[in-house]
Amino acid sequence: MHPLRFVGLFVILLAANVWCKSSKSNEEYNDDDPSEYNDEEEGDYGDLSLRSPQIESKPGSFHVRNGSTIWLPCTLKDADQFAVTWRKNDEFLYYDSHKETKKDNIIRLPNNTLEIRNASPEDSSDNYECSILYSTAPITIRHRVLVDAEGSKVPSPPSTPSPTQPLIRITPGKTVEVKAGEDLNLGCETRIQPTREVKWYHENTPVHDNVTDNYLTIMNVKRRDGGRYQCLIETGADNPLVEEINVVVNYPPEIETKEKWVYTGLGVESRLTCIVHAHPHAKVAWFKGQKEVTPKKGSIEIKGNKTRHILEILHTEKEHLGNYTCVALNRLGKAEKTISLSGLPSQAVISGGEMTKTGLILKWQLESYSPITEYRLQYRRKGDKNWTDLKPTVTNGKGNQFTVEHTIEGLQPGSYEAILLARNDFGWSLPSAPHTFVGEYKDQQAENVKAPSDSASQHALSLVTLFLVVSSCAFTSL
Repeated sequence: MHPLRFVGLFVILLAANVWCKSSKSNEEYNDDDPSEYNDEEEGDYGDLSLRSPQIESKPGSFHVRNGSTIWLPCTLKDADQFAVTWRKNDEFLYYDSHKETKKDNIIRLPNNTLEIRNASPEDSSDNYECSILYSTAPITIRHRVLVDAEGSKVPSPPSTPSPTQPLIRITPGKTVEVKAGEDLNLGCETRIQPTREVKWYHENTPVHDNVTDNYLTIMNVKRRDGGRYQCLIETGADNPLVEEINVVVNYPPEIETKEKWVYTGLGVESRLTCIVHAHPHAKVAWFKGQKEVTPKKGSIEIKGNKTRHILEILHTEKEHLGNYTCVALNRLGKAEKTISLSGLPSQAVISGGEMTKTGLILKWQLESYSPITEYRLQYRRKGDKNWTDLKPTVTNGKGNQFTVEHTIEGLQPGSYEAILLARNDFGWSLPSAPHTFVGEYKDQQAENVKAPSDSASQHALSLVTLFLVVSSCAFTSL
């Protein structure tokens, strides 16, 4: 240990001795019960605690005729951080905005009101509960609903007479068809006054952009703009006014594919998939070259639902390999995507690199349904035109998964890039994406190896110093 380190250690011990004595005197001074000060400290932070959530709506009893619409209010305050549920008896209807019930006539509105459309006697219950799942105990209100059978009379008349005109007038209508690329204006007006606020929602998600007064403007309509829009008018009553507009967007087919290449082998089941979005519904077909692929019992199956279309080859043969095109057509246009079914090895993916005394070890992984016969590793310094070729050793894979590992020796300082290709009975794979790495000097490597021991000795010295400081302090306090 260097003499300067001895001097430093002596100075630390001397300072610790003085500090410990000072701490002891402070402890003697502070013998009073600290509880006198706790109330004051807690008071300083009391305003930072979260406000307790509340349900502002009152429990209600609703007696309606068969086929009526019922709104069960549950207006919340300071409840944004808590989950909210709706239940009927022991059945969960909604957990936040996630629908749990399978009944289509029960809908949770954006303001947490539960709407029951076209109510029937089976919707009757004394236990419609809206609850805030608060940490200490749930905060709950309970509504009663009684729906009379068709033809029976409701004892008490409705509190508000049915208007001769609708309370909300929507434009251009309840169902609107629009072509992709066009602009669309939705309007929502009411004769109820005063009107506090008009809110717009798209599939229960608030819409704030391009809203002016009672109107919502959608510029350059796209596929994802279709769906249900809700206009909600707050009038100060428990039950807000709500109306819906269903927007149908007509657009030409759009095709998505998971990959451009599907790797397979002889006798293996192969599956090609394309996802088609279109309105009106598109007709989808598969082609190999210029010839349409048709189902063949025991060999080829073609499946499809609303959007996902699958071509399955049950036992792949050599003649099945090649390019397949998924083609979708409706009255507005046509789209197509090509997928290559190949027996080649897949494109290798770099999985690791490690600098050692002998050189740089690089590792790749790839997929092949036929045995690998050869690898080609190419690397070069960045900026050079010519590649240096190496031939990594071929090892057996696990199933169709192969790992390639090779050491590049004699690297000079600089930035390099490397690619890997693999070969099987069907030919060479596509080259891997270039992997960039840096060459290092040998004396730099030796310095890196030496550095941890110096760091370890400094760490040990720090631990010894800490031990002596604590021991000195403990001895002084006795």
